[in-house]
Amino acid sequence: MEVEKSTSKENMINLDEILEILGNPTRRVILSKLAKVPHSTSELHKALGISRQAVHSQLEILSNYNIIEKIHPDKRGGRYRIKSTLSVKIDITPDYYGVKYNIEEVKKEIDNFSNKKLDSSKYEQIKKPNEKLKFLGEKIKSLENNIEDLERERQELLRQKECFIVELKNLIEKDYKENLRKSQSNLEKEIFFTLFFNPQRYIRRAINIDNLLEDLFFSDMDFMDRHRNRASIELMLRDLSKTIDLLTEKDESWFFDL
Repeated sequence: MEVEKSTSKENMINLDEILEILGNPTRRVILSKLAKVPHSTSELHKALGISRQAVHSQLEILSNYNIIEKIHPDKRGGRYRIKSTLSVKIDITPDYYGVKYNIEEVKKEIDNFSNKKLDSSKYEQIKKPNEKLKFLGEKIKSLENNIEDLERERQELLRQKECFIVELKNLIEKDYKENLRKSQSNLEKEIFFTLFFNPQRYIRRAINIDNLLEDLFFSDMDFMDRHRNRASIELMLRDLSKTIDLLTEKDESWFFDL
């Protein structure tokens, strides 16, 4: 896996923009506050101790990316709330690099507590407010514990994956290096490892060269450079296919099959 994204049509946002948004400490504080309680510009100005203009500027950026919205846009001094879910996972190790991000607008028509799996019927039977608070707190704590367990399991799976990637690199170095182009051996190896880093994207399906260009960080190049690199990568795929029989060309499309 290199960079895997999932965005809705309403949230056309790329990784650089997400990192820029989250890289600003003021925006992070604003998002943290809005996740708990809707705030107006005036309330954020007082809470953060910065000018209204500075707060307005940050709110405008977050609004333009469809991350927040004004609850009553026609009212003066209306409050803001978060309108989209945003998730970013970054994994960097000595032998692996992977980024996953997802952003999608929250569907307002969905009742967050309507799912039967959430024990809503038990909750509705509780009469005392304090008992309801206790019930909700216990459920949240239980779910957080489950999330932590999943994170630990995920970290262990990533460690196992890295072990296989290390062995894969050793195999390429030992048995395939001599067959790679001397002048382009690094890039050819990058192409090969990219296919393994993101198996869902490449294995047992036609290789999308544009996706491969993006994963190799050629996506920001101008048209001519991109076209030239695309031709170069297609040539390297052809060379790699002579060495590695998992890579095949069929009807002008490339396939990577295990």
